Amino acid sequence: MIFNITYEKKEITDEINDLVGVPYSFINRLRKGGIGSERMMVIDASPLIEGLLQYEDQPNFCNMELRPKGVIVYFKYRSEIYSWAIPFAKLSLYRSAESYRVYGDAEFMKVTKALNSDALKRFMDKLMDHRATYLHSISGPN
Repeated sequence: MIFNITYEKKEITDEINDLVGVPYSFINRLRKGGIGSERMMVIDASPLIEGLLQYEDQPNFCNMELRPKGVIVYFKYRSEIYSWAIPFAKLSLYRSAESYRVYGDAEFMKVTKALNSDALKRFMDKLMDHRATYLHSISGPN
């Protein structure tokens, strides 16, 4: 789900926390070696997200935050800040030569590195490891 988080509202924060879990504590962030991605450039998006990113003269950027039950993609349009909360059960990630496609529900975003491709690859690998661990933990023993 996509939320406008420009102004903090308890209802929206609670809904995001229900979808993807509460933010990691400072100690857990250190243990995990960080939970945020580097800044990524958005090169394509689904119509809903594209409608929120309508800059013709400037590139669009986003970043991701890892949560216990999912991931949040943050992006801006003018002075509005949006968060796209994707639970691990609805997350799909595809990698091509220079970019990644992130899918959640009916929305998608194609991103590429803005600075360091190694850091982006490490974050995406960490994201997929957390997703696999989480999905294995809720599926139970086979």
